[in-house]
Amino acid sequence: MKTLKSRFHNLEWNKIKVIELRVSDLWASVPIAKTLRSKDFYEPIKQDIKENGLHFPLIVVDATRNDLVRQKKKYKDSLCELPFDKDKDDLTVRQYTVWGGSNRWHIANELGYEYVDCIIIRNADFDSARRMQKLHRQPYQGKYY
Repeated sequence: MKTLKSRFHNLEWNKIKVIELRVSDLWASVPIAKTLRSKDFYEPIKQDIKENGLHFPLIVVDATRNDLVRQKKKYKDSLCELPFDKDKDDLTVRQYTVWGGSNRWHIANELGYEYVDCIIIRNADFDSARRMQKLHRQPYQGKYY
C-alpha cells in the first residue's frame, strides 16, 4: 500500500483527524493548474512532494452529488466536469470531493500513490473548506506564487 503521507499523518490538523483515503475514491474538483500568476506551479509542487513529501493533508468535503450540482452551477467552468450524470444518476450518493489540494491529488495519482492523507469536512461545508485552503497556502506565498 503506497501512501502519500503528510507531516500530520495519524495526527490532527486544525482539530480534524488526518486519515488515509484511497486516491481513486476522491474527485479532484478543479483541473491541474500548470501555472499560477504566470509562474510554473504544478511541476515545482510535484518536485517538492517527491523530495519532501506532503506537508498538509488534502481538504476533502463529504458531499452528496446534489451538493456538487449546486457547486457546479455556482462555479461553472472553474470546476471539472462532474463525475456522474446529473440527469440519470442518484444524486443522494455521497462523493468525497477534494476542495483543497486538487493539484496535490493529481500529483499523488500521477506518482502512483494508492492512498493520500486527508481531512474530511462534513455536512457539505464548502465554505469552511475554502477558509482552510487559505491556511494551507500561507507558508507557500512567495515560493510558488
